[in-house]
Amino acid sequence: MSKMSAVLDGAHAHGYLLTAARPGVPARPWPADVTGWSAHDDILPGLTLRSHPRTVVRHAAGVNGVVVLLGHPVDVDAGISDAARVATRLCATWDLQDDDALVREAAGLGGRWTLLAARRHGELLVVPDAHATQPVFYATAGGHLALASTPALAAAALDLPVDEDALTLLAELRERRRGAVTYLPGLRTPYEGLLPLVPNCLLRIDPATLHVEHRRFWPWQDREERTDTEAVYQRFRERLAAHVRLLAGLGVPALSLTAGGDSRVTAALAHEQVRAGGGLAFTYVNPRDARNGAAAMADVTGASAVAAQLGIPHRVLRWRQPPEGGAFDLLHRRTYAPLVPSRGAAHAMWADLPRDLVQLQSNGAETGTAFLRRRTDEPLSPLRLARMMMHAAEGLEDLAGRMYTGYLEHAEMQPARLHGYDHHDVFYWEQRMGRWGWQKFLDGDLGHRVLAPFNDRVLLETMLALPYPQRESKMLLARVLEDVPAARLPRTPAAPASLARSVTGLLPGRATRRLDAVVGRRERAAETSRLAFAQGYAVLPPGAHGTRVPAGWGRLTLPQGAFGRTSGAGMVLRHHPRLPHAFAGDGSGWVLVLGEPAWLRHELDGPQVVARVLHDLLVGGTQGPQLLADDRGRGLDAVVAAGAGLVGRYVVVVGDRRRTLVMTDPLSALGAHLPADSPGLVSHARLLVGDTLPLSPDEVLAVEGAGPTLTELDQLVDLPSLALPRHVEDPTTGADRLARHTRILSHRGPAWLGLTASRAGAELLPHLVASAGGAITWWDRTADDAAAADVIAASERAREAGVQHRVVGLREDADGGRAGDARRAAAAAALRTTWGEGTEDRLPVSSALDAALPADAVLWLGDLPGTGSRTWELVQGVRRVALPFSDRLLPHLPRR
Repeated sequence: MSKMSAVLDGAHAHGYLLTAARPGVPARPWPADVTGWSAHDDILPGLTLRSHPRTVVRHAAGVNGVVVLLGHPVDVDAGISDAARVATRLCATWDLQDDDALVREAAGLGGRWTLLAARRHGELLVVPDAHATQPVFYATAGGHLALASTPALAAAALDLPVDEDALTLLAELRERRRGAVTYLPGLRTPYEGLLPLVPNCLLRIDPATLHVEHRRFWPWQDREERTDTEAVYQRFRERLAAHVRLLAGLGVPALSLTAGGDSRVTAALAHEQVRAGGGLAFTYVNPRDARNGAAAMADVTGASAVAAQLGIPHRVLRWRQPPEGGAFDLLHRRTYAPLVPSRGAAHAMWADLPRDLVQLQSNGAETGTAFLRRRTDEPLSPLRLARMMMHAAEGLEDLAGRMYTGYLEHAEMQPARLHGYDHHDVFYWEQRMGRWGWQKFLDGDLGHRVLAPFNDRVLLETMLALPYPQRESKMLLARVLEDVPAARLPRTPAAPASLARSVTGLLPGRATRRLDAVVGRRERAAETSRLAFAQGYAVLPPGAHGTRVPAGWGRLTLPQGAFGRTSGAGMVLRHHPRLPHAFAGDGSGWVLVLGEPAWLRHELDGPQVVARVLHDLLVGGTQGPQLLADDRGRGLDAVVAAGAGLVGRYVVVVGDRRRTLVMTDPLSALGAHLPADSPGLVSHARLLVGDTLPLSPDEVLAVEGAGPTLTELDQLVDLPSLALPRHVEDPTTGADRLARHTRILSHRGPAWLGLTASRAGAELLPHLVASAGGAITWWDRTADDAAAADVIAASERAREAGVQHRVVGLREDADGGRAGDARRAAAAAALRTTWGEGTEDRLPVSSALDAALPADAVLWLGDLPGTGSRTWELVQGVRRVALPFSDRLLPHLPRR
């Protein structure tokens, strides 16, 4: 689509312009912005109508006249979402009854729409939807009438001048309430002589004289308070669910989802339709806002968690300003002229979301709860309205007249006319939603279509029937979340209370505080110990000094001669409780396997089976040689060749009475460090007090009588030859080999890919799909924009692949809370213990993963050999880790 085509497609999207002229007055030229719009001059006699190419226009003619519906009306009671059928039913009601019956039936519709009802040779009736989300702006000038969906269209049709005082007023309001929602209040618009149609009101227009009458039509009966909360709840839930079903069926459904309760209630009732319709949930975020506070981050992580719990895809969009002079910049300025409201979110949706979406936007729910909490019996006046808008208890005497003069009369907000409804609720409905809310909906309309589940007068009446305390507590919304637990925000539980902590509560105050501090320190120390040196090991002489090996680690004595120790007790393996390991053999020949290696040829997985096969190969059994790619016979050299072809995360130690050999996986993922002054091997250098030498994954360590020697692996094994397929079942390409590896990994447990924007992550996605897995990305919200860009790119990749994606934060819980702070502190302390000081800039991901992933999840990481990345260390063993690229033979095969 060309730049100009994009501008014409987006400007005033889903909009309309209706014009008329008094008899004998020449018609005015159409504004340039409606070039290419659809003409409907034959529908409304004496009136001319133009509609945006994406505006749905349906009409029906009857005895009284013509009913025209612009937009997407739905009849919730009848279960109808076809606008033509809705128009036909309205026309029938009008024919059988009167204007009042027509208006009341229209007032019960959901969706987003504008009604035009033209009597034959008579007046025009204009009715907006519940919140006037598809607004109506109107003016008369020089014998002409213009009525349009945006101020700029109506002003252009009549050549109205900009109201400079209104713009100055808006600037003053923004200055007095920085960062808060502000809008042109009362009857003010950006153009002189232009007026808004207030929600719950209608227009009667005489086409001959162009006289316009603005009249309130709702409420039409007294408010009846209901205390039977269960009946009200059932009515509310059934109505909202029915509305959601109709709206979701009008296109590919997309949920605008945050951590807020309103959008989660919509998600609770819409998730089945979203899944069935191939839709998604999305959240936009400004990385700057995330850096500056936890709330913006919680919207992302909370929405991501809820979407995953409900089983719907979730995408993160980056809030950003459009390029100056680009298509969006132009269309946005045309739509909102002469104002330029905040547009980072609008640009993100326009640029990043498909055009066929129907976005379910949950604004409007607070009309039925209690947005305005500071309530008084003070009589309404321009000053009172100004203070309500600005959430002020005093002041604003200097601005009140410019804000609300004439509004009370125009909107007929006299107590008798409100029929017992609280003016605070009506004010929020008609001002906050009517004057500001329409822009939120139009922001999405620029690229697709936005529909509002709470934009339903019957639903709002149901909510407003409850007593104020129950509305203030949002009881109806809370009940939905109770009934659909998957839509609740995950709560991070506090650390379980130990017996010692339980006892502290029984002691006197001062003793309780002292003992509580002691117990807290011990609990943090225990958690730090659990996470430090995760899945580590140490092979050292018995009774070795100068070590930091935790006392609770397991113990295994190796045969005499291991690591050259020929006298006294044999070397001892100390291992983390969660380190998988296996030993096979005896003093004449033995194999120790640490970690989780796999042998691709026969899809053998785990240390036990690998240790048995390597031992069989060592001693010349029948099984081992069959698993080699070539004829290497038996012995230590054959084991080295076989070990070079293993995949995964492992250390292999093999020996006989004479020699011990050590080799690691190509990432040295478990770690391998040699003590500088004694025999042995440890996973982490800080397990020893003295100096160590790292064992490279490209080297093989040999220990025999003359001492340790290091030999380059490629001097012992011809890796290109080893990679060649020798049997029909052998992989012939890197893609085949990676597919076989990931197939093995998928049998270990539910697969979750630690997804980034890297090439490796993209390469693993198809294999993740084959494993029916999910993806997870962690985000330090205080990091720079590049980190945020990586998260957002990962989100898009996951969506394109059809993979469920979670985003988790590293500084707060998913809901933005701090219940997990103690765990995060312990994890950070454990990282310092493991890596040493100077690691303050590295945040462990263990706490976030522990809260987000199922206990049996297997985390796939795309770390590549030779990059120096050791992401798995940040996991700290709280979930099993798989490394699909930990494979020496992969680079020696053609990619495809």
